[in-house]
Amino acid sequence: MAGKYDSIVYDFFSKLSGSVVLITEDQLFKKTLATTLFKVLGTKRNCLFAYEGVQQGLKKIQELEKRSVDTIVFIERILAGRPSTDTIITLKRVLPNLKIVVLVGETKRENIAYFYEIGVNNVISKPASINNIIEKMAFTVQPQGKLSEYMSIGKRCLAAGKFMDAMQIADKILRLKPESPAGLMLKGDVFLSQGDPKKALECFHRAHDNSKLYLEPIKKLVGVYKKLDEEKALEYMKKLDKLSPLNAERKTDIGKIYVHRKKMELAEKYFDQAVEAATTEAMSLISSVVENISEAVQQASPRMAEKYLRQVLEAKGKRLDRSDITLFNKLGIALRGQGKWKEAIENYIRALRISPDDEGLFYNTGMAYLDGGERTLAAKCFENALQKNPDFYRVSEVVSMNMGLLFYELREYDKAVPLFENAVALNPTNMTAQRKLAAISDNA
Repeated sequence: MAGKYDSIVYDFFSKLSGSVVLITEDQLFKKTLATTLFKVLGTKRNCLFAYEGVQQGLKKIQELEKRSVDTIVFIERILAGRPSTDTIITLKRVLPNLKIVVLVGETKRENIAYFYEIGVNNVISKPASINNIIEKMAFTVQPQGKLSEYMSIGKRCLAAGKFMDAMQIADKILRLKPESPAGLMLKGDVFLSQGDPKKALECFHRAHDNSKLYLEPIKKLVGVYKKLDEEKALEYMKKLDKLSPLNAERKTDIGKIYVHRKKMELAEKYFDQAVEAATTEAMSLISSVVENISEAVQQASPRMAEKYLRQVLEAKGKRLDRSDITLFNKLGIALRGQGKWKEAIENYIRALRISPDDEGLFYNTGMAYLDGGERTLAAKCFENALQKNPDFYRVSEVVSMNMGLLFYELREYDKAVPLFENAVALNPTNMTAQRKLAAISDNA
């Protein structure tokens, strides 16, 4: 299967002379993508254009578009501390056929639904493997094989006003795949362009009936019903809102309809939700800014890092979720850096209420207890961390040593041995771990 994806992506660059514009500050992803294109796929070396700033990237995208170069744009969800949502929406409005892949850290299902709603072709969660990048590019370049090819031709015919040709393409798609939502929507668009909303609605309804979770047919229904039937438009706007609940603009539009109907209680409900969605978007920006600040001052001024991290956690209030655990961990480090080990423990306990199975939080709580000389409580936290994930220490010599030394001091040698052995495996020159293993062996 991997070979099939490889050939699809390779053909995009070699036969179609495609290009990639990468907009990211993440040097590791840039390196991984370059390795994927040049070493694994063996593509030509002038197909990747990487930029850290949005403006440089946009300039390159425009240049490639003028030369009719088929382009995939990889863009970070957060750039220079700001969400890239507006940039993506503008790109899709100006260049509707542009292929866009959004790069994200951990994200929720509703975030991904919103990305697809604003026109994103694919989403990659980082860190990403080479195989994952190739697969996502293959689906972006050739999502449905022949069906996708026909859709592309049909849309071009429609845009050029060649309605008969577009209708013939839609019929071809429906012969290839009966009741295809994509084919039905193309057919509906042709009817709409010809001034026949009744037949268009029939097609859009069939498309929706054949794919209840697909956003596009519902958006088409909303667009037509807004001019014909407000009640129906509201019904489908609510369906969209349920499937993609982060669209603040749509929530505002629903609220406006209720204002028009003098149903102020319902209007207020949706306006509140709109503000909440917009605030959530703003909070992602604030969190990113504060993380950058805390990293910059962590060593020089733990007090300053604490100040800003506390501000963002307090501002988030009830909106805190598992995506905020990094902020809690950074605050804990800032507090420990000032000798505030008790406050660090309170911070970690608060985080554990949000993410009770996070082994990293248990480990960090143990380190805070260790700072305060509470060895027994620290050991209990380390044991909880190992219970949640028995292998979490294996990638870190420092973590292995910290836990190993405590268990050694408490004479819990059976727990200390695998930790010291792992430290030696990661660093054969670790003499402390070797001496502790020899001492345990002598006492056996």
